[in-house]
Amino acid sequence: MTLSWPPAPGVSARWLARARRLAALPEDAAVSPSVSQSGLAALCGAQPPSPPATLLAVIEILSARRPALSVSLAAAWCAAAAAGELAAARSKREPAGAWASPAQALDPATGRPSFLARPEGRSWRVQGGGRWIGADPGAPLLVFAHHADAGAVSAFLLPVDAPGIEPGRAGPIGGMARVDAHVGPDCLLGPAGQARDAMLRTDALRRLAAAAQANGVTLAAYAEAANALQPDEAAPARGALELAACASAFAAARALLHEAAAAAHASQDIRLLSAMALLSAGESAERMLAAAMKLAGSSPLADPAALQALLRARHVHQAAACAQEAQTVLLAGAIQPPQASLSGTSAAMSNTPIPRAGDLPDRVAEILDAAADAFTQQTYDATTLDQIGDALGVTKGSIYHHYRSKAHLFTAVYQRALEMNIATVEPIARQPGVRAVDRLYRMAYAHAMQVMKHLSYQRVAVQGLESHLMGRINEEQRARLDAVISLRDHYEELFVNVLTQAIDAGELPRQNPRLAAKPLFGAINWTTMWYQPRPGETPADRERLATHLATFVLSGLTQAYQPAADMQTGAPADAAHRQ
Repeated sequence: MTLSWPPAPGVSARWLARARRLAALPEDAAVSPSVSQSGLAALCGAQPPSPPATLLAVIEILSARRPALSVSLAAAWCAAAAAGELAAARSKREPAGAWASPAQALDPATGRPSFLARPEGRSWRVQGGGRWIGADPGAPLLVFAHHADAGAVSAFLLPVDAPGIEPGRAGPIGGMARVDAHVGPDCLLGPAGQARDAMLRTDALRRLAAAAQANGVTLAAYAEAANALQPDEAAPARGALELAACASAFAAARALLHEAAAAAHASQDIRLLSAMALLSAGESAERMLAAAMKLAGSSPLADPAALQALLRARHVHQAAACAQEAQTVLLAGAIQPPQASLSGTSAAMSNTPIPRAGDLPDRVAEILDAAADAFTQQTYDATTLDQIGDALGVTKGSIYHHYRSKAHLFTAVYQRALEMNIATVEPIARQPGVRAVDRLYRMAYAHAMQVMKHLSYQRVAVQGLESHLMGRINEEQRARLDAVISLRDHYEELFVNVLTQAIDAGELPRQNPRLAAKPLFGAINWTTMWYQPRPGETPADRERLATHLATFVLSGLTQAYQPAADMQTGAPADAAHRQ
C-alpha cells in the first residue's frame, strides 16, 4: 500500500487535468509557457473568481516541473484578486487591467514601505524600489504605495514603459523595480488611500501560493525518494522510516494550507494563518529534500538529475517568496505582544515591526560582530564559518542554526549595517522645524560617525554591491541580497529627498539631487578605506573628523567654486596653466 495525497475538497478536476498536462510537457521544451499561453488566464480572471483551493492545487502541481509558470500564475492570481477587490470598492470605475506583476509592498528586511506616494495636485509622485513577482512580458506593475500619514495606502497599475519606471532585469521569477514617476489618476486602482486591506490580503495570498509551491516540491521529492527505496523483507529500511516521519510532517503542512485556503474563500483574515502555512510548508520541503538527497547517495535506484531539478525549483520558489524570517517575526508578534499590550493597551498586529539591529538576541549580535570583523580582516573569500566559530568559541553548527551559508551571513551583516544607519539618520531627515540644508549637514555628520563607530559593518556595506554583481551567489541568496539592496536604496532616498527639499527652498543651488548624493556618499564612505582608530583616540577626535567631512560635502553642494569657461573641460588653456 502506498501513501496517497488527495487534493483539497472542492477542487475542479478540469483544472487539475490541465495542470498535469502542462507539468508533463517534455523537459527539453525551450521556454515555459506564460500564463496566457497556457490557458490558465481564465482560472484567474473567472467571474466569480475560482476558489483559492483550485488555484493552490494547480500551483502545487506546476511547482516542481514548471517553477517559472507556477510563480507567474501565483503573481497573476494575487494581482487579479487585488484588482477585483479594489474595483468592487469603486464601482464607477473598472480597473485598468487585472494582469500585473505585483511589487513587494513592504521590504522584508525592515518592515518598511517599499514605495511611497506624494500627492501633486490631482496626481502623485510614486517613488521607491522593491522586488516584483511574475515574468509575463509587458505586464504592468501593481504597486502599493504608502502615504506620509500612517495607515493610508494607494494601489497603482504602472505601465513598465512609462517614464521613471525601471522594471530591471527580468529573471524566471521577476526582478527589481525602481520607480520615480509622476502618476496620473488613470493609474490609480480603487479609491485613493484605501488600499491597505487589499495590500495585506495580497501579501497573505502570496504566502499561500509560496506554501503550495513548497508542498509541490515536497510531493515530487517524496515520489523520487520512495521510488529509490529497495524492498526489505525483514523490516522497513532506515530510509523508509525517515520518509515516514517526513510524510507525517508534510501531511500536517498540507492540511494547514487547506484550512488557510478555506478561510480565504470565506473572506476571513488569513494574515497569520498564511504565515504559519508558509513556514510549515517550507520546513517540510527542506526536510523531505534532505532525506531524498541522503537516500540518493546510497541507492542505485535514485535519479540524481531529477533531485537536482527539484533543488533548482525549490531555489526559484524561495527567491519568489517572502523571507522565512519575516514570517517568523510576524507570528512572534502575535505570540508575544508589544510591551504596551502587556500593560493593558492594545496594539494592532498589522503594525508589529520587524526587530531593529539593537533588538537582536545576544548570540545573533555576537555572530554578526565576529563575521563583520572577519570579512573585513580576511576578505569574503578567505573567511570560513569555522574561523568565525573559533573567534566566538562555538562550533560551526551553532552558526548554521541562525544562518544557512556564508553568503546568508554576509547579507545579514550588510543588512545590520544599513539598519543601524537608517535608525540613526531617518529621525534627523524627518525632524520638523529645521531647515533642509541643516538637516542634510546633520545627516552627513551622523553618517560619518556611523562609519567610524561601526567600521567593520560599514566596510562590509561598501563591499556588498560588488559581491552582488560578481554573480557568485545562487537565486535564493540573490533574492536576500536584492532585498537588502532595496534597504540601501531606501537609505540613499532619505538623502535625496532632503537634498530636493533644500534645492526647492533655495538653500542650495539648482542641481540634480540624485546625482549630488553620489559624491556625498563617496566622500564619506571612502573613510572605510583609510580610517583606522588610533591608540588614545577619543570621541572628541571622531567628532572633529565627522564635522570636517560633513562640512566638506556641504561646501561642495553649495557649488561655491565655478571653473572658468576655458577650464570646464578639465584641460589647461595655455602653457601657464601647465607650469
